Amino acid sequence: MKKRGFTLIELLAVIVILAVIALIAVPLVMNIVEEAKKGSLERSYDMIEDSASNYVYANYQTLNIPDYQDYYLPVQELTDQGYLKNATEEMNQEYVIVKKSEEDMTFYYTGRDHNPYEKEGTIKEKIESDEEHIVKDVVVNGKKVNKVIGTKAEKNNGMKNYVWYSGNLWQVLETTEESVKMVLAHSITSIPYGESSEWESSWVRKWLNEIDDSSEYDGIFYHGLSRTDLLIEGEFCLDEPEVNTSLKLSSSGNHIVSVVTSASKIGICQNKVNETVGLLTFEDYVYANNGKEMVFTGDSFLDEDELMWTMTKYTENGKNNNMWIEWYENIDGKNGNIVVDTGGTVGEISKKAQFSITNSYGHGVRPVIHIKSDVIVTSGSGTKKDPYILISEEKKINKLNQATIGEYIYLDEGNNPNTTSTETVVNGLSYTYNKNQVRYRIIDILEDGSIKVERADVLRNLPDTVAISSGIYVPYYYVGNPDQTGCAYIDGTYYTGGCNGHNYFQPMEGEGEYKYQNSMNIGYYLNEASNGFYNWYSDEVKKWILNWDWDLPVTAHGKDYSTYWEEENYITDQTNYWNNTYDGEASAYIGLPSYGERYSGNDLNTSYWYINRWVSSSSNVGRVNYYGNADAGNAGHPWSGVRPVLHLRSNLLIQSGKGTSAQPYQLES
Repeated sequence: MKKRGFTLIELLAVIVILAVIALIAVPLVMNIVEEAKKGSLERSYDMIEDSASNYVYANYQTLNIPDYQDYYLPVQELTDQGYLKNATEEMNQEYVIVKKSEEDMTFYYTGRDHNPYEKEGTIKEKIESDEEHIVKDVVVNGKKVNKVIGTKAEKNNGMKNYVWYSGNLWQVLETTEESVKMVLAHSITSIPYGESSEWESSWVRKWLNEIDDSSEYDGIFYHGLSRTDLLIEGEFCLDEPEVNTSLKLSSSGNHIVSVVTSASKIGICQNKVNETVGLLTFEDYVYANNGKEMVFTGDSFLDEDELMWTMTKYTENGKNNNMWIEWYENIDGKNGNIVVDTGGTVGEISKKAQFSITNSYGHGVRPVIHIKSDVIVTSGSGTKKDPYILISEEKKINKLNQATIGEYIYLDEGNNPNTTSTETVVNGLSYTYNKNQVRYRIIDILEDGSIKVERADVLRNLPDTVAISSGIYVPYYYVGNPDQTGCAYIDGTYYTGGCNGHNYFQPMEGEGEYKYQNSMNIGYYLNEASNGFYNWYSDEVKKWILNWDWDLPVTAHGKDYSTYWEEENYITDQTNYWNNTYDGEASAYIGLPSYGERYSGNDLNTSYWYINRWVSSSSNVGRVNYYGNADAGNAGHPWSGVRPVLHLRSNLLIQSGKGTSAQPYQLES
């Protein structure tokens, strides 16, 4: 019998069926294989952390692990000591972060940040996916980068370059294969730049970076960062651009400013520095609008409407004490300009103003960092309201003193006598909050485990006996005593006489303590007054607040921030108290921000008082202005707000939340 073979159509049908089966089966098999590899890698990560735990507890007495700080244990050390076997060379280059809190310790393997099987993608991939706001292969200082671009209007709606890292909100400036360059979204402090325009010796550089590890005043910002292993030393160009300027009238009508109209591109930078933390440069700012051309009218996503330092010097007539700054005022219909303020009024343009002089008043400081480009993003859409969350931020903690400096918590101000939770804010904006969930920010975690926090916004709708204007602004001393009517700012006139020796803003007055039992000072309202702020807190929160000895160094014009904190520089017991540079300590529950500390810059676009008196003055107190200057304000002047600071006890537990500005930690009762 003759055998019949397969027809061509039958063979094609079989091939199609097999192809369909392959299309279905291969992805399933690949997913199974990938999940198996991911599971195997996760077990390796767990094994490394378990090995670290065994090693730390076995060698606890010799390791000297500090409390409440990240301790980096090299994986290579675990391998060398025989606690870990079969670790790859790549694993041995990573760390296990040990964080000790009271009697507990947590362990985190840093290799988790680069897990190749995580599906969400890297920070570099996320930023570059927003094609509308990225220009690729831009040559900056001889190096190709991908520049993020955008307008001021877009930064609040549309741009996807926001990242939540180390308790702070950042904006991405550019990407490369190795790193992602980011700038802090707001100013974090306000201090003078330095004695001159030299970055290497500047006070700003010292505030940002750990330069001398034996000094407790170096690296104020750096020491507050978590996961510093994610940072890469970045390249910053210090070359001074050749520019052309023209004189223009500011929107206020009382300043002539020298506005940049054109500049030559630097090209190959001749004066480069590698730094862990830097600032914006001139070129960072002017290329932020479109990435290809210099734009000098401001209006970019970098504009924050306040005076802020750049790293770029400005030399005039051989003087070496001027820096380019971002100017906050409206010039030619644009907010935000690279300018040098001449300090003169119309017809008076001969002198350079203090606003750009390095050792004058403080200006805003916005740190710039580079992080590794392959760090995994776990959530977020990249907008200001929903920033990208790095995997390193998805930590599991249950105690508040395990949190990161900069993170947010809720505190209950339910006893606030105001009937409304919607308050009028400067410039006509509205500020809505839940009295039982008012946001506070962690400033510091101290060696004893207590947590220093600051209200995320200034107080509003204050009692008439305290507030002077709009229920927001208050004088440092309010004229409430009938016999002290001469000691204040009244009807537009400053009065310093007629006080009969009453030091109406001196922190050591009254009963000799900051709480001011015998005065109408801000400290009295915050702590002692029956309608005062302390009584706004719920009874539960009051149990958490520690009575604290507030250190009271005195601020001064144009000096290194650290001189106010060093005891050897203190001057006391002068006949005229305003010649002292130290007012001792003040015992109270509630204090105010201190000059030069973290989060004492203007991130609110409103002015507020510091706790520090101003040196060599009988009428002034330190403050930060709405436009970013840290300077002196007359104690009786009403145009500054109050931003309370307090210390919480160490054993507070976290109930829920992520510590971000949108999802603060909720504490257990």
